[in-house]
Amino acid sequence: MHLANPYYFLLLFLIGLFILLYFFRKKYTKQIIPSNLLWEEVLKEMKASSWLHKWQNNVLFWLQLICLLLLMLALVGPYFAKEAIKGEQIIFMFDTSASMAAKENASNRLEESKAAALEMMERIQQNQSVTVLEVNDHPKILLHDESDRYKVSAAIKDIELSYTHEDWQSATELTASLAKEGKTAIHIFSDGVEKERIQSINSFYVEVHNQEQEKPDNISILSFGVSKNGDGVAGIAMVENQSDSLKTIPFQVESEKTVLYQQEIELQPKERKIIAINDLPEKSYYNAKLTATDDYVIDNRQTAVFNRQITTMYTDKEMNPFLVKGFEAIGLRVIQMEDKTEFLTKQDSIFLLSGSTLPENIGAPFVFFFTDGKKEELQTEIEQSEDELLLHVDMKDVFIASAIKQTMESMKPIVKSGELPLIQIGEVNNQPAIFIQFDLKDSDWPLHPSFPILLYNMYQWLSSQSNYVGDFQPLESRTISLTNQESDWDIYNENDQLVDSFSMEDGFQAPKLPGVYQLTNDSELLYFSVNLDDREKTIESQKSFILNETQLKENQVTKTESDWLWYVLCLLVLIILCLEWEVYRRANRV
Repeated sequence: MHLANPYYFLLLFLIGLFILLYFFRKKYTKQIIPSNLLWEEVLKEMKASSWLHKWQNNVLFWLQLICLLLLMLALVGPYFAKEAIKGEQIIFMFDTSASMAAKENASNRLEESKAAALEMMERIQQNQSVTVLEVNDHPKILLHDESDRYKVSAAIKDIELSYTHEDWQSATELTASLAKEGKTAIHIFSDGVEKERIQSINSFYVEVHNQEQEKPDNISILSFGVSKNGDGVAGIAMVENQSDSLKTIPFQVESEKTVLYQQEIELQPKERKIIAINDLPEKSYYNAKLTATDDYVIDNRQTAVFNRQITTMYTDKEMNPFLVKGFEAIGLRVIQMEDKTEFLTKQDSIFLLSGSTLPENIGAPFVFFFTDGKKEELQTEIEQSEDELLLHVDMKDVFIASAIKQTMESMKPIVKSGELPLIQIGEVNNQPAIFIQFDLKDSDWPLHPSFPILLYNMYQWLSSQSNYVGDFQPLESRTISLTNQESDWDIYNENDQLVDSFSMEDGFQAPKLPGVYQLTNDSELLYFSVNLDDREKTIESQKSFILNETQLKENQVTKTESDWLWYVLCLLVLIILCLEWEVYRRANRV
């Protein structure tokens, strides 16, 4: 215990005067009385409480002396000394990447880091402020220059795993902009930070608290992919045993909760093995899994999308050469054939058609130009809706003399003039379709810069229309192609649990947990997957270290005042005063 104001011990002089006054208090003189009959009752009471009467005069003195001593101690300011955190400004940086989900004792690395930070919070002084940052793929400030310990502790407790890959470059640059030279202490809670990754803040006092783990137990799927193989689908996976012991693990491939392939694999310590998978049935996606109870289960699965890349387009000899050259310019192989019936049944291709009537039994995505039929002149300005097909395309400046009014069921007009549709999109025979209602001969569209852009958007839209949206990383935000842009969409996980809901106006953000998800509204069901960043498929840790250890030596605070002790002393004084009053009351009865 230490004393904050030891000079108040000078009050001992006054306490000494109090003791001297007690010795010079008024004393009683002897007096002879003729009878003691009046004292018999008093004597009986004194005998009944002989101990109290024996000490009654002295108790008042001791109680008063104790009161004075306790009040003096309260003024002296006793406290318990403990080392506080260096710096006037404290910055906590928490790594929330996927590797922080690795098991550490009974919890994970992030929880251990939060517990260490909360323990440090007990040593924060009133004149110190705290800033809290979350380090993920987009680092952000959770609190800035906050002096309220309870708010800081609450913010730390609320930090959760993001399962992304941490961006230390952006995080340290952000920290350097907030830090004060010579007054800031930076504490980094992570598992694999090295000095080379925090060069932006290497001039400050930095303490890196890495969650060190000597022998991590982890088996990981490093990569997994599928491709067309004859009439079936072949897959290949690379798995790695990152532990120091032999592992025998079940490996399986599934799609839509159906197991398509399984085998047991044996992995030596630190061994990588390639698994070849043949004769898989054709599915939109495939989910590879390792059934292992290791320290890091997040990297025990990965999803691969079966993408039929369309690079060939079939058309007839009568097709406008501007269209043929335009599609060839974006990398497509355009094959012109004499008879349409020769290619309408081909798969893994796109058809470019024209005429007055639509052929039957079209078996692939297509673009159809209406070139024959009754034409109507455009009377009003061209209007276009917001659609991914029209991204970076402006049709309002395009001159179109006339168009064919052909309304198709289940088709949505995205460009029109009044009630006259010019471009419509939708599905025909379960195949993505685009209808162009005007002839290029009646337009100056090929002369506009938006012409090749729209052709490229057409190709992307036609080749990507399936029930699989794509592959994402945790919490990735991206524009996605959905036919219904107005309705709200729900996201469900593999266990049919609602994860999130969003509208196209709000934008799409992938969930943070890896896995396969369903994207649905009232009428459609789509799939997408979330996979870890490849850099998050290892849980190797680094040792903790300190940069510029002596930089904040002068600013270090080495004591913490204990206000509660002052209140305890004052409470004891109050209790003793009550006791003194009771003793004095009893004395007056005598």
